Amino acid sequence: MRGYIIRNARQTDIPAIRAMQARSMWVLGGDFYEAGALASFLTEFGTMDDAIVDEGHFFVVENDRGAILGSGGWSRYRPGYANGLGVGGQTADGPTVRSVFVDPAAARRGIASAIMLRIERDAAEHEIQTLHLTATLSGVALYEHLGYRTEEATAVCLSNQTQFACVRMAKRIPKLREQAA
Repeated sequence: MRGYIIRNARQTDIPAIRAMQARSMWVLGGDFYEAGALASFLTEFGTMDDAIVDEGHFFVVENDRGAILGSGGWSRYRPGYANGLGVGGQTADGPTVRSVFVDPAAARRGIASAIMLRIERDAAEHEIQTLHLTATLSGVALYEHLGYRTEEATAVCLSNQTQFACVRMAKRIPKLREQAA
């Protein structure tokens, strides 16, 4: 990842983060979801809860010009979309990976993998044993490649009676000494 840094997100980053995340949903998610489902999900739930930035475990990938090319983190807070998960679809109790996005112009350059590794290392530093996530369909292959296992396919029920398909996944996080070995 030459020319990029990963740093903690700041409240002042939120507008740029949200703009990048929306582009990512529309472009990278467009191969997996109909435009109406994307629009409804973004309107009802957005791409992130601002409170996770203050928690201190949310990161951005920034290029040498200061442009935000990726985001993601983990949180102990229940995600805003959790109430919309359908029958059998509930978020697991415990730390959850949240709002992992890459700007479409920077996709397929290892940014998502790098931010996930940073998230996992931060979680290990805080003695988290398992990370959970609810993946969009466009993210499932990445998470599988990184060792996350599928717990269940589910969907977020939107107020217009459509469903936004997603997959609940989890991964055991090695302790720091295991990661170094």
